[in-house]
Amino acid sequence: MFRDHRNVLNIYIYAPVDARYKNCVEVLKMKPEEATKMIYKVDKARTAYHKRYAKYAPGDPDSKQIMIDSSMLGVRGTAEILAEIVRRRFGL
Repeated sequence: MFRDHRNVLNIYIYAPVDARYKNCVEVLKMKPEEATKMIYKVDKARTAYHKRYAKYAPGDPDSKQIMIDSSMLGVRGTAEILAEIVRRRFGL
């Protein structure tokens, strides 16, 4: 919907499956089997939803200006980097 607007920044935040699994088990205290099932189920639902409404896969690089692996810097570090990009991009 906002793909062709000037004041839009299309960002895709992701993490590898092993990092998401580790987060589910260690931080969210999920059972390993539950974590695996949940990751698969959420990925499948997210992809289906995105393809239906946006007409492309969530991680399609052609539809993003920025793609960042949140496992590199963690939640706080990723947020700080993205906040700085937004400030610079929009002159805030």
